[in-house]
Amino acid sequence: MKRVFYFALIFLTSITIAKAQKPITLSPDSVKFGSRYYPGFWLGIPEARPADVKADWIKAIEKGTKSKVTTDRNEMTLFGALLPNFTKGSVNIMSKIAEKDSLSLLFVSVETSRDNFVNTNSEEYAALSKYLNKFGKTQYTTTAKKQLAAEESKLQDLEKELKATRKNKEKLEKNIQSAQVKITGQNDKIKSIEQELSTLDIKIGNASTALSVIEDGDAKKAKKSELKSLQKTKKSLLNDSNAAQSKITKANTSIADSKNEIKINLVSQQELADKIAQQKLNVSKYQQKLKNIEAL
Repeated sequence: MKRVFYFALIFLTSITIAKAQKPITLSPDSVKFGSRYYPGFWLGIPEARPADVKADWIKAIEKGTKSKVTTDRNEMTLFGALLPNFTKGSVNIMSKIAEKDSLSLLFVSVETSRDNFVNTNSEEYAALSKYLNKFGKTQYTTTAKKQLAAEESKLQDLEKELKATRKNKEKLEKNIQSAQVKITGQNDKIKSIEQELSTLDIKIGNASTALSVIEDGDAKKAKKSELKSLQKTKKSLLNDSNAAQSKITKANTSIADSKNEIKINLVSQQELADKIAQQKLNVSKYQQKLKNIEAL
């Protein structure tokens, strides 16, 4: 039954992987900047954060030129850009960032010369398409790597927690062993005290008997002092016996508490093991997702 469940889980995971990876899209459109519409292309990048795409896009188009991008909220303008492997001369780029249905949408309009823009019929289209798709793939890959790193971090945290839980169980087991050793030692001490008390009771009895027949005088005073010392010793031994018994009681309580904690600990270990197994599937899913994106 467990194997059936496991394979069913693998199957569902594979379906999730297939659904998880979305295509990078490139579609022509015209977008209004100010009072004018500029022809260009919407680059759809799955799951990437618009803020990250915007920042990386600015870095990408500023590279190799002294010009700086002018930004107005979600709009970006760069005059004199030098796109690698695109054209020998500089170009003007109008860009806009948007978001829809977990897609970061980057609109790009490239003006190669005054009022001449790259479109699907332009000879520069292939180069621009390649450039934009490469940028989109880089963004998607970066996003997938971050997702994978987050899932791997979750797995590491769970594994650390399981390791700590196992160590705690070992600590509890050592506490039990230590308590058992203490109980054995205190029981031995009580037995030794009981033997001493048995001998002491005989001495006290003999001293009491002798005291009852001794006439008043120095000998009787000495016997009274002896009896008092024996009784004091007996009281001390009884106190030691009570203290030993108290330690045994505490040790037994500690053992019972530790055993209860171990039961809870074992349940926690199983729960963590189950979470780790599931998280490993999640990591595998994101690893496959990253491979699929890198293979685009």
